[in-house]
Amino acid sequence: MSKKHDEKVMVVAREELFADEIWNGIKSESLQKYINLISKKHKFLPRNQVETDSSWQQIIPYLVFFGNRKIFLMRRKTNHTDKRLSNMYSIGVGGHINKGDMDGKGDKGIMSWARREFEEEICYEGAYTTKFLGLLNDDSNDVGLVHLGLVMQIFGDSDEISVRDEHKSGKLVGVGEAGKYYKQMETWSRIVYDYLQGKTLMQKRADSIVGILPDWIIADYIEHGIIKIDPLVKDWRGAIDQVSMDFHLGGNIKLFRGGTYRFIDTRRGLPEDAMEEVNLGDGDPFILEPGAFAIATTKEVLKLPKDILGRLEGKSSLARLGILVHSTAARFDPGWNGAPVLELGNLGPKPAILYCGMPICAFTFEKLAVPVKMPYEGSRSDRYSGSKTPVASRIHKANLKVGKLLKKDR
Repeated sequence: MSKKHDEKVMVVAREELFADEIWNGIKSESLQKYINLISKKHKFLPRNQVETDSSWQQIIPYLVFFGNRKIFLMRRKTNHTDKRLSNMYSIGVGGHINKGDMDGKGDKGIMSWARREFEEEICYEGAYTTKFLGLLNDDSNDVGLVHLGLVMQIFGDSDEISVRDEHKSGKLVGVGEAGKYYKQMETWSRIVYDYLQGKTLMQKRADSIVGILPDWIIADYIEHGIIKIDPLVKDWRGAIDQVSMDFHLGGNIKLFRGGTYRFIDTRRGLPEDAMEEVNLGDGDPFILEPGAFAIATTKEVLKLPKDILGRLEGKSSLARLGILVHSTAARFDPGWNGAPVLELGNLGPKPAILYCGMPICAFTFEKLAVPVKMPYEGSRSDRYSGSKTPVASRIHKANLKVGKLLKKDR
């Protein structure tokens, strides 16, 4: 007991953490800002000094374990070191951070702290992954007033789990069964339980929606891998507007060579030397001359499920300069998998400079009432699936298929 109270633990001044706003509950926005703040502003002070001093927030990784669709429920025993939590139930494993736990900065450091805390407190031999949910603050009681939680979800592939700490006991239970102990849970566990139940309710609502997806469902579908986008920019949530998400200009561009051919035969397709290839690095400029036409891809690769279609929309700020990002092919069918192709044109009177990596278009997503039977990938109309660079028109292949079908009908 004495040793624990004498140890130096990580703290951040309350006035630093809550300089912009004070919240109660779980905060899942602007996380990187707060993580950077904790990384830069933390100190290590004796635990017995800060346990009752609300001018400091003790930083606590708080880990919620899920295995085989069950949640790990623990109970602190009567002789627990903190009498304020004795005999209470918890769905979170938590502990202080000391200097020995520091081996990184930013997100890597936080995930490392979380894993170390989990492995120190819990006996578990299976594989697991972690997910950062948010920051937890609770000013409603003396314990919460001096602590700030870094809430993580741990997803394991085994139910062989137990508590190392002699002052706790634990077992895996169904989420509904855990709810029966809600009134006997410590406050942080109640907050996390309510948050997870709310997320489940939002997911059920999202699954029932048909039509154009709003911002929060786009974010939820991306987070859960229903809509797959790779790579995601670091602050990808900031790229989502009311009903769309920004995509960025990729580094491979194909430009029509002026004057090379008098015409293009749609039955024969595009000659291989009809387009000039340009490769750019992040931030490199590309000049699109008036009347020029080029094809490019977004930096992002998009994969859609069988019940969601995507629409590529131009950005108003570029359109007002005469820059088109798609001519006609704006729909991406359910089952699409690849880097979306941009059809770039300059209708303005002056050359326009574009930059690799700039926001170039926005995607909207529409949920169908039922999944399609024939997803795009592998279908009769699939000519560009899986491509990560701009592929020139394959219209001759489409015409060839049509010709075969007409011949067969005769």
